[in-house]
Formats: sequence, C-alpha cells, structure tokens
Amino acid sequence: MRTHVAVYSLFCVLNCAVAACRPDAVPESGPSVRDSAGVRIVEYGATPARAGPFVFSPQPLYRYGTGPEDYPFRSISRGALLADGSAAVIDALNAELVLIAPDGTFRGLLAGRGDGPGELDRPTAVFSLGGDTLLVDDHGHARLTFFGGGTVAREVDTRLLNRSLRVLGIGANGRLLMASGSYMPGFAEPWLRGHMVRFDPDAGVADTVGAYDWVRSSPREGPFNPFETGGDVTAAGGRFVYVRSDRPEVTWRNPDGTVHQIVRWRSSPAYPDEEHWRRFESSRRIRLRPANPHIQSEAEFEELVQTSLARYELAEDEPLPLISRPFGDREGRVWLGHYTVGWQVGGVSGYSILAPDGTWLGDVRTPRGVRLLDVAQGRALGVSRDEMGVESLVLYELLPAGTTEGT
Repeated sequence: MRTHVAVYSLFCVLNCAVAACRPDAVPESGPSVRDSAGVRIVEYGATPARAGPFVFSPQPLYRYGTGPEDYPFRSISRGALLADGSAAVIDALNAELVLIAPDGTFRGLLAGRGDGPGELDRPTAVFSLGGDTLLVDDHGHARLTFFGGGTVAREVDTRLLNRSLRVLGIGANGRLLMASGSYMPGFAEPWLRGHMVRFDPDAGVADTVGAYDWVRSSPREGPFNPFETGGDVTAAGGRFVYVRSDRPEVTWRNPDGTVHQIVRWRSSPAYPDEEHWRRFESSRRIRLRPANPHIQSEAEFEELVQTSLARYELAEDEPLPLISRPFGDREGRVWLGHYTVGWQVGGVSGYSILAPDGTWLGDVRTPRGVRLLDVAQGRALGVSRDEMGVESLVLYELLPAGTTEGT
C-alpha cells in the first residue's frame, strides 16, 4: 500500500464521500417486483446492461464563457433551466447569479454579492419553480430568495433552521425538501447521521422526517481515503431519494419520511490503483488553482498542492464507491453517476438512469469533461473546463437513442 498525506478539505471529503463507481454490468432478464407492507421493491439479479433512452447531441447547442466578451466565470457551482430555455447559473466564487438567454448569449446579472435585498453571500443552489420564477438557497445570509420577473418576489429567513441544511428540491404544496449539508470531523460513531427535513416556507415550519447514514467516521487528523464511500440524498418527483455508495440500493421516501420504493441490484467491487491516485492528484491541482488566486509563484503553488495531498492515503484494499452523487431531473428520473475520479471538475463519464417507478432505463455516456447541472425539456445544462481552467456553460440536446452518435 502506498501512503500519501493531505491537508484536510471539508468540501473534498464530503464530495469524495459521495463519489461512485460503475460496476461491471452483465445482461439480465428483468427485475422482480413485489410489494412489502406498501413499499414497492424492485430487484435486479445483476447490474443491468442497457443502452439509455437517449444520447447527447454530438455538439452543444451553445457554449458560453470562453469568448472575449463573455462573462468571466470563476466557479460554476449550480444551474437551472427555465421554462423559456434560458439558464440561471451560480458563480460561487463571485457570489453572483448569471442569466443566459436561450440562444446562449448573456442576459444579465440577476443578483450579485452584497447584504441588501436580493443580494447574495454564499449561494449554494438554484431551482426553477416554473415560468420565470427562481429559488436561490443563500447560506451566507441564511435566507431563501424567490425571484420572479427579474426582481425579488420575496425572501424567507432561515436563521432559525439548522445552518447545515441544504435545499434539494420541491415537494407537495410548495414545501421544500432539505437535508444536512455540513459537519465537523472527529465524531466517534461509525456513521454521522444526516437528516431529511420538510420545510414550509410560508409558515416557517420545519419537520425532520427521516435520518440516514451520511458520512463515515475518519481520524480527525487523517489520513483520509480520497475514494471514501458515504451516503447522499437528492430529490426527484417530489420525493427524497437516498443512496449509500457502498451498497447497490436506492430508496425513495415520501415527503413525510415514509418509504415509498426501494431498488436493488447486484454488483462486484472494484479497487483503486495508482491511476486513480494520479487522477485524484490532477483534480486537486485543478481545484486548488482558482481557490487560491493570490498564489502567483509556481513553486509556492506546488508547495500548496503537496501539502494538500499530504494527508490522504490510497487504500488499495478498500472498494471504490458504487454510486456517485445522484440527482433527479424534472421528469422524476434518478441519475446515478458512474464513478469518475475528480468528477467535481471533470464531470462524470456516464449515468445509469432510473424511471420514477424504479425501472432501470439504461446507461447514458456524457460528453467528455462535462459536469451536469440540470436536465429539463429534453436538454442538459452543464459546465466544462478547458486545460487552462477556464469554465464555460454548455447546453446539449438529448436525442432519442439510435438517431445519432452521441459525444
């Protein structure tokens, strides 16, 4: 076993905890479906090997961010497609909400950094609520901001909520589905428990409706496994969707926390090697550069990289994660990312897509180097980063499988 050391990075550990791998897929005859005390159970005898229902268009419909007059993105974190085809994008380092027109041209800044109404501090998520209405989760100000018609429609103070909660999506009657989003290292239990919360923004009432295994315990000072498994929860079709990346299982929970559906399959473990470590090191370099713009000297930057890598350990005897950070699209489908080292900067190589009823729709290969932000109306919004670290926004069309060769 080779040991490497790294400075602790909460963001990286959390995202590595929810990284995933695509196990070897083998043909299967179809799932068994049964009802267990009102819970739909869908079980596959293997990892289904099926082509997905669509492919990405060979070229993006537009690419924005690399032109001399384009908005200079520093760190695209989240994005949402609006009903008219335009896109709202969060630039995390600039703390700005950028609007891009349907044709891929700059529409304007909807919100920027500041403490006034509609201004942002640390925006973590943006959601389209239909029409031109947007919801922005701003952790820095502990508030939810609703935009409509290009202006602030209302703001909801969330200071009385747990500051670690993050918005996942929208449930029934406009209630927000939320989950835990930060933690302190060094806890003694085998797993840190996360919580699913239903929040009524009109009444200001939050209900904790469920708990789940979230982050594995690790030494406070390291060494840390860069490919650690963990739990993650998203929202799809108005329900919570939970995965734990060390087991082939997806669980849907209703907004009240009751289990609605479980999908299981069989998979074989895969283990990390030196190539995984090299890719991890490369992704760390890419991520550290924009986060430390004050470092100009290459020697100083290299010292930072080595310090950052210094407290991670390549655990060759521990399996890679099975499931990446999932997300739900507007049609209620669940996308399970195939394991890709450094997906936070280089995207996920492909996804396995599950229908709302748990049917395994198949696998879709994503364009090289693209990290998806949102899927809606037959289109996929993503972010791409070039070799110089410059980010651009890309929009792809989702074409029926077999009509064209995907990227």
